[in-house]
Amino acid sequence: MSNPEDNQTNNNLSELRADVAATTDVLKVTVEKLVQRGDNLDALNNRAETLNSTSYHFRGTARRVNRRMRWQNYKLTIFIIFIVVCVIALIILMALHPWKT
Repeated sequence: MSNPEDNQTNNNLSELRADVAATTDVLKVTVEKLVQRGDNLDALNNRAETLNSTSYHFRGTARRVNRRMRWQNYKLTIFIIFIVVCVIALIILMALHPWKT
């Protein structure tokens, strides 16, 4: 016959093994989640670095375009002022020296 203490010890040992197996499963899931989180952080870091370099390039391009458009605007303004001054000068000359027909 089996000893009741041996049965109790076997039950305790089985329960302990079941607890260890459950804890091991939980730890495996936790480690997998940590590895996945690390991968996600690496991907996010790479995306942030890409965004940073892209934004730096965009900023430089935007400055060049802004400068080019400003000079184009200045040239157009100067050209319009020149035309207006020429027209006013012609009107004044025509008023001072009317054409004889």
